[in-house]
Amino acid sequence: MSHEGHDVAIIGAGIAGLAASVLLRNAGLRVVCLDAHKYPQRKVGESLDWSSPGLLRRVGIDTDALIADNIATYKKKIVVCELGKTEWRAAPPPVIRRSPLRFETVTLHVDRAALDARLFDHACTLGAEFIWERVTDIHTDGNRIAGCTTAGGRRVEARWYIDASGTARMLSRALNIPTIAYGQQKVCLWTYFDTPPLNDGTAFFVDNGDRYLRWVWDIPISPRQTSVGVVLSADVVRGRRQAGSSVEAILRDELLRHERFHALLAPHPVLEIESASFQPYVTTRVCGDSDAILAAGSGDVIAARRRRTYSQHVFRLGHSFNAHVESTCLQSAVSRCTSVDRWMDAGCANGTLGSRPLTRRGVTVRRRARWLRVQPAGRAAAGDAKRASAQHRGCISPGR
Repeated sequence: MSHEGHDVAIIGAGIAGLAASVLLRNAGLRVVCLDAHKYPQRKVGESLDWSSPGLLRRVGIDTDALIADNIATYKKKIVVCELGKTEWRAAPPPVIRRSPLRFETVTLHVDRAALDARLFDHACTLGAEFIWERVTDIHTDGNRIAGCTTAGGRRVEARWYIDASGTARMLSRALNIPTIAYGQQKVCLWTYFDTPPLNDGTAFFVDNGDRYLRWVWDIPISPRQTSVGVVLSADVVRGRRQAGSSVEAILRDELLRHERFHALLAPHPVLEIESASFQPYVTTRVCGDSDAILAAGSGDVIAARRRRTYSQHVFRLGHSFNAHVESTCLQSAVSRCTSVDRWMDAGCANGTLGSRPLTRRGVTVRRRARWLRVQPAGRAAAGDAKRASAQHRGCISPGR
């Protein structure tokens, strides 16, 4: 069965695919979006980064309405709680509001199921078409996408194709576009508790004694509900599962390492667990003759003629941000880890929109970059922050 007559076919109806659907429909293009799973869905991506409020407004989502409807809370900072250490905090300075970034200094935690449903309804109202079937085959003609076929036997053809399938990489796999992976493959396990917010920011609970940094997140997605989860190396999860542990037992054991969660777990002998796996990566090419690849969670489509200039800005930002994260945010104990991407991957794990991993090499002292304002909880933390040092190397994807 052929399904033609579209200007753009989008593979993947996550937040990137939905945002692209809205923007393209606003531009007057005929859009079809394909995904195997209907809404509602539970996903990671509940702690939004500082660019997100502006992006949400661009796709027609009123951030004030999210707060008023109790499906979001304000995220004003990041709080890091390390076992045996004084907690410390980081918040963005006003400088990030300037060109070329124009980010916000206050962003949101959101109920992703509610946010995605709202964006999906908006896309439908604009006239975007959705096919809830898994894409099984991508048809190519040289360096062009000629169409795709779904599990139900539908063939979809369009003038342009957008790969918003995330780690499935439907189009980039079909076109054999190489990728560069960062860090280890990771697994997220999470659940929800009916409890008021712990902070007006995302809290990370870490134990830096492990060989590979793991972390627990605490994200208040509404005034009454908090998302709590852990990010572990896939090898660690695989080993525990082979030893007989359930995913619930793995999550419970990780949470019990931190006093914050003892009272939350006590009344819940059984937890309803959500899970996802991810591998941070970048592709060596972002578009072909008839396709474009969206960064996971990003709704920005950059015109080819502007890509070089924009990339220069974000490359410089990546270096400055990396330097400051390592020189001021990473305390001496945390900086013993072999690469900062293990700390920055928290942005991917908790779903920061449009995030990309950052890496570092070697050691040196860098103390001038000022992309974040660190607010240590005490003098000891301030001393640790000053002593932390590292040379960096990294960049942020154009989707940011």
